[in-house]
Amino acid sequence: MNAIYMVAIDHNKSNWKHSNFSQYSTKSWERWCEKNGVDFHCVTKHDERYGYPIWNKLNVIDVCKDYDKIGIVDCDTMININAPNIFDELEDGISGVHDDSNLKWIHDSINNYGKFFDYDARGIEEIIIDYEKYINAGVVFLDNKSLVVYKELQKFYFEHQEELDNWNKGGGKEQTLFNYHVQGMGLKVNLLSARWNVLDIGRRELWQCNWQQEPVTDPTKPFEWLEAGKLPHYINYGCIYHFTGFPIEMREQVMRYTWEAENAG
Repeated sequence: MNAIYMVAIDHNKSNWKHSNFSQYSTKSWERWCEKNGVDFHCVTKHDERYGYPIWNKLNVIDVCKDYDKIGIVDCDTMININAPNIFDELEDGISGVHDDSNLKWIHDSINNYGKFFDYDARGIEEIIIDYEKYINAGVVFLDNKSLVVYKELQKFYFEHQEELDNWNKGGGKEQTLFNYHVQGMGLKVNLLSARWNVLDIGRRELWQCNWQQEPVTDPTKPFEWLEAGKLPHYINYGCIYHFTGFPIEMREQVMRYTWEAENAG
């Protein structure tokens, strides 16, 4: 049996009410899971052991411990209802999409968090991150045996909780730490096609239609394609849409329009 695990928590440390946009994420994933015989677990209550909601992701080691394969997805993602069952295609190990959406951010994040990783998990040598195997942590698939990486990450978090909860050096929270643990533990990394985690929709102008045949989307009207009954690139070519690369103030609107476009008619 397989499962999808998501964290969608409204919390006073978040600048935005996640449920405003995550409602479309949960509806999307629930529908796909039902269609494909996959269990869906959505965490909406914060575990007070953690300083920030994102760290509830680590509880996947308990919630999904009895599943064969697991997908851990962020609540700013949606899945195309016609996407095939990814679990039928997965190899052993950890599978994800290479993140090259902002190489400076990734470079800085690796350098900032590198202070914790002078030696790898076996105590043999310093961990040098392989950029080509650096994956986005917002959509991760793995087999049961590989869940150990989240167990080690949870242990790491509690060992360094005060510093991590007050981290002000930039570079995000769990993504780079996750990659350090994956590579430091020598776990197998399988790179998926970019369609399984379509990143930077805004910066890559993926909410346009065919610019060679149609006028370029008016930046003041990014959803004119919906009124015209057309589908943007990310829906036409993507399996999982990750709503990044544009102002978060627009996220609810974009996800709502995506839901409406996929359910039109």
